[in-house]
Amino acid sequence: MKRTLLTALCCLLAVSLALAGTAALVRGTMPDYPDAIGLDPNVTEKITGEVLVRSAAEEGDLLIFGSSELKTTDVCTHPANFFADRRCGFQISLVGRGSCQSLVHALCIASSGEALEGKRIVLITSPQSYVPGGIAPDLFLANFSELQALTMLSDESIPFELRQYMSRRIQALLAQYREETGVSLQKYTAAGLLTAAVAEDRPVAAALLRPYAALSRFLLSTRDLVEARRVMARYSDSADEPRPIDWQAEEARALEEARAMTDNNDFGMLSAYYTTYIGRKLEQQAGRDAALSYDESPEYDDLRCLLSLCRAKNIEALLVHVPMHGAWSDYTGFDKARRASYYEKVRAIADDYDNVTLLDLTGGEYEPYTLCDVMHLGWKGWLEVDRALVDFYGAAA
Repeated sequence: MKRTLLTALCCLLAVSLALAGTAALVRGTMPDYPDAIGLDPNVTEKITGEVLVRSAAEEGDLLIFGSSELKTTDVCTHPANFFADRRCGFQISLVGRGSCQSLVHALCIASSGEALEGKRIVLITSPQSYVPGGIAPDLFLANFSELQALTMLSDESIPFELRQYMSRRIQALLAQYREETGVSLQKYTAAGLLTAAVAEDRPVAAALLRPYAALSRFLLSTRDLVEARRVMARYSDSADEPRPIDWQAEEARALEEARAMTDNNDFGMLSAYYTTYIGRKLEQQAGRDAALSYDESPEYDDLRCLLSLCRAKNIEALLVHVPMHGAWSDYTGFDKARRASYYEKVRAIADDYDNVTLLDLTGGEYEPYTLCDVMHLGWKGWLEVDRALVDFYGAAA
């Protein structure tokens, strides 16, 4: 028995040393962080890893945390187009994809170490996130990172109540997923066990799990380092000289493009989107949202957690408050009074945080081309965001 245990310990030590050597080698050959990664919304490693977000922050990029609206790069005023080649003197970095809501972003920011402390970031919050059930468990797990959860739990500079809140939300979503599918995920992983101990306020169990968590975090961070190096090698810098902006000309160009790309419907939606998702189904959509409400949702507390985390890390956040599509919402039965109630809830939360600047776009819910479909920012909406980003980043200079 003693010989078996000794052999196992020696094997574990040998593997750990080998991985430590691999990590050191990768760090030593890491390329410079290229600007082009920031403009690409399809880099999953920015969502589930740590290296790329930390690198972007350390380079001085303005990080934009969002959801599926980050994929609308066919709109000319989308930040990936508007800020390409550092035309405004700074680089943006897009972090997010569909269903990356407040809790997903909170875990990402919580795992950023000191890279984002004292910096400025942009957060985009959208109405569809505030459904009664909040983020669906399968969509959360598609964006969940064990590494980020373990880093969050190991960072004692983050107030315990925030670490416990995130742990409880993770455990609740895991339980909901198990109820819906019969599949138990994360049950014996370090992240699963440790978030359970913290969520249930079992400090002794949490302390006993620390070595397992530390080893797991080391293994996951080594893998993240290798993956980040592979991703970075695919991109290159394309920095250019800053150029003056003629906002009036930019708006005229945006409106011209918008009219051309929405010429098959009266809602100002992208023609391809309208054809695919509405078109012949238009009559079936009438009144479909008459019973829908955003009055109660776990997303509100998730947003509070996200903004509280930013405050704890001394991060100044520009919170983009995306409107609903006024004309479309009227047609589907989500009336103006219920929309106003939702808008005010988000405003009230933002008002509680002196580290948050609210960019409230909800007054443009009836303005053509604020959105490019039923939920995503469009030509005029993104242009308002672009203006705000220039002012927000410039204020930090």
